[in-house]
Amino acid sequence: MSLKHVQRTYEWYGNADPLYAVLSDKGKKGHRWDVGEFFEAGRQEIGRALTYLDRLGVDLKRGAALDFGCGVGRLTQALCEHFDEAVGVDISSSMIRHARSYNRFGDRCSYHLNTTADLALFDDASFDFIYTNIVLQHIPAAASAKYIAEFFRVLRPGGIAMFQIPSGRRHKPGSLGEKLSQVARGPLRRLWKRVRGKPTVEMHQIHRSRVEEIIAESGGRLIDVRQFGSVRITRVSYMYCAVRE
Repeated sequence: MSLKHVQRTYEWYGNADPLYAVLSDKGKKGHRWDVGEFFEAGRQEIGRALTYLDRLGVDLKRGAALDFGCGVGRLTQALCEHFDEAVGVDISSSMIRHARSYNRFGDRCSYHLNTTADLALFDDASFDFIYTNIVLQHIPAAASAKYIAEFFRVLRPGGIAMFQIPSGRRHKPGSLGEKLSQVARGPLRRLWKRVRGKPTVEMHQIHRSRVEEIIAESGGRLIDVRQFGSVRITRVSYMYCAVRE
């Protein structure tokens, strides 16, 4: 899968059902999200993230924050309540359009379209905090690895990156469970999506050991890593917290 596929997928969902595409609660499918409730979920998530950093004893500057894979700005708006400036970046122009329409913070909040496997639109050392959740898992692993490295380029020294990505599989390689899960995720699922006229949202992973290598190679230092939910039954997901040295 390429970034072009990711872009086409989220352009489609950004036009069809953007809030559900960002936060896929089955009960909210078909434009059933209450906008206030949706953005409140974002405020609660960012609140939990900042409380977690406090417990780790992290000295977090409150200048500029980046919401990577911002969608319609659910977390970007929440970040604006804690930082002088919040920036959202996304691969989908339809999502960016919605995000701008929901902006309550004027010039303190901005949204940018980015369709390349880097963050070249941002200068070195631009942000104090980068946060992303349930985003990298939908991006091909090679591109996700580049984005993670880019996080540490655009962070200021002492800046913090918190990002979630799945690692490994719960089924043993070659086991019946592994084979069945591959069928469920693979050709049959893609065929069913095509029949229904919907693009396939792919799931990807980078092994935890490789993620830790990327952090170190990019000038970062891992502060903490913890299991952060799971993606279906086939992968374990982790939230990484790292500082730019």
